[in-house]
Amino acid sequence: MARNKKFESVEKCCENCQPQQNKLLYVMMGVITLFLIFITVKMFALEKKINSGSGSGPTGSALAQQESAISVPNLKKYAKELGLNTGKFNKCLDSGEKKTLVDNDVKYGASVGVQGTPGFFINGQFLAGAFPFQFFKEIIDKQIAGTTSNDCTAYSVDLQKYCSDPQNKAFDPTAKEIDTTKGIPTGAKNGKVTIVEFSDFECPFCIRAFPTIEQVLKEYKNDVTLYFKQFPLTQIHQNAEKAAEASLCAGDQGKFWEWHNKIFALEAQGQAQ
Repeated sequence: MARNKKFESVEKCCENCQPQQNKLLYVMMGVITLFLIFITVKMFALEKKINSGSGSGPTGSALAQQESAISVPNLKKYAKELGLNTGKFNKCLDSGEKKTLVDNDVKYGASVGVQGTPGFFINGQFLAGAFPFQFFKEIIDKQIAGTTSNDCTAYSVDLQKYCSDPQNKAFDPTAKEIDTTKGIPTGAKNGKVTIVEFSDFECPFCIRAFPTIEQVLKEYKNDVTLYFKQFPLTQIHQNAEKAAEASLCAGDQGKFWEWHNKIFALEAQGQAQ
């Protein structure tokens, strides 16, 4: 009997524990549920913050919606900032009346060997790419001194790297005749050296080359005349075509180079940020 009473006592003790265990389980489940609700609310809040662009920088969908510096609305804004007649400018840009001129430059560039941008003809010698100032200086100095040559080995070892390999001929010392009759010049009035640049307002390498060409014009202000020709790479730069047209619309009002310099300066500033 004593054994049975002891067993009965233990069994009753276990029966009394069961409700307490169930109560503890319910409490734990409640805590977990509240935690999951809290995490869900935080995730929705974070997603809303990202989509509204209220974060510290352009992330997620805000980045995708970031407007190009040379979108059509911005091009029209720059026209106003430059003091152009915006009515004439906007009509010119919206009508697409300059597209044929842009296309003609592209066709002409392709006919003389331009495949990408930027491309420079320095008294007819072709230099393709955003090369540093010293490369331009070497070619220009030889042109001024009358020591220019069609022979690749007449140039520095650095330049020879780009004219000795037929598969990587970014420098071609054999000069070509380049038509400048329809171009708008800047720099020296009748420079000993003429540079014809084929460029794209949205090309990152053209933007990188901009300060180099500015330095060339400053260092050779009495010797270098620069002409600009349009070569928008429309297959990869969706804003380049209208930016090219816009520069010609600005040119109709006598401000091609002011427009050119403003756009490239803005683009260069954007790359540095």
